[in-house]
Amino acid sequence: RVSPRALAGQARVAEMSMRGCDGALLVCCDGGDEDDADGQSSQGEEISDEDEKPGAPCDDLPAVRLLMLPMFCVFQGYASMVGPTQQKFKAELGIGQTGTSAMVFTQAAVFVHYGKLVARLGHDVFFGFLSPLSRVYVSMALVLIGTVVPPLFVFDLHERWIGFVFISYGLTGIGLGVFECTYLAVITPLGKLTKAWAIMGIPLGFGAVNILGLLCTSAGMPVSLLYWYIVLLLPVGMLTLRRYGPDQAGAAETRHAKAPAAVEQRSLMSAIGDWHAWLPLMLPHLVVKALGNFVMENATPVNYYVYNAPQVPFWGPDDSTGLVDHDLFFAVLGVCVMVGDSLSRRVPASLPLSTYASNVLLLVIALMCSLLGFYLESLAVGILALVGIFFVFGGNGIVYGASAKFFDHTTPIEYNLVAYSLWCFVGDLGAIAGGVTVDVIRNWICGGRAYAYECISRN
Repeated sequence: RVSPRALAGQARVAEMSMRGCDGALLVCCDGGDEDDADGQSSQGEEISDEDEKPGAPCDDLPAVRLLMLPMFCVFQGYASMVGPTQQKFKAELGIGQTGTSAMVFTQAAVFVHYGKLVARLGHDVFFGFLSPLSRVYVSMALVLIGTVVPPLFVFDLHERWIGFVFISYGLTGIGLGVFECTYLAVITPLGKLTKAWAIMGIPLGFGAVNILGLLCTSAGMPVSLLYWYIVLLLPVGMLTLRRYGPDQAGAAETRHAKAPAAVEQRSLMSAIGDWHAWLPLMLPHLVVKALGNFVMENATPVNYYVYNAPQVPFWGPDDSTGLVDHDLFFAVLGVCVMVGDSLSRRVPASLPLSTYASNVLLLVIALMCSLLGFYLESLAVGILALVGIFFVFGGNGIVYGASAKFFDHTTPIEYNLVAYSLWCFVGDLGAIAGGVTVDVIRNWICGGRAYAYECISRN
């Protein structure tokens, strides 16, 4: 029997050995994953202890639930970049819907996606001298700096320099790119249950800003206070990670018999040389990820610039009776986003998906959901926008869950990090394409017309 002290030491050594998205080691445990707990493989075949896939995350380590908070804090910052606060930031800068300034703002807002893209590929180069845990702290600091720019310089000091948009969105994007690649790897020694709780911070972070935050602003709270709340909570997330992260929680959380083990990951160049072993079956996942991210990152901000009057017409652009307060409408839209995204992520987990064809079929269904949502958004009818955004994020959640299950059960484990990094990278390309065409799609939906409560030229 291995002592808890020894297990804690192994966990810390393994954690400090990990690299980032394209790193050398993946920390994991020798036990099977949740889908294999009954002694059956994901393909329905019996497996023995000897045949069990090494490196599956531990199931029996107790969850460190508070490690959801760092994820929650960072994705609140992300929500402030792509949610309704983007439209309010644009309005505070005095930028309308047409003209050169509007075009520049749209391209500046896409810097959050450019930043993620650069960080996804380059963090191991620029931050290679730092341990993964240190990279997480640096990434959270970058998100904090990026998030503090709008309330401090624009809302409080009333500066109107559009360069603040590039700085804010670029720094936040870089922070997000580094954080997404490293945080879940850092908390891997604490087990699969801790990861499951951490991932819940993503929709909850968006929900806190886009639902509760907008309910507060609809009641008269200044938008700058919403930004300051996000800024001030980020240090709390850092302190939580320091208090309950692997170095501190290791002794308490690794008291079980299964010790973390390191599984060597193939480098990017090595994986490219063996592309036939992992890439061909991934292609449908890459295509659907790119298209889904395009729809998600386009339809979401387009709504803010179509329904940009103080009140939103519920039944159509010419409606003047069924009017809803702007922030209240978008709070309800945020509920549709959170419910659609959260519920759909459980769909792949509840299905056997025992064949490759069944996995691909689920991807096709997810893509159809996204496209249906995009079509409903294009009709410029308030109530249909709520239904449409539910389908858009429902499709996104299904893609996320189906791809995660595919990587766990089909992709050889030594290519897992490379496959996941490529999947994220292709998704970022789709997100960039969606972001840079926001004005184009908005003009297409509005058809060159300005209504009393929709498609107005000012914010």
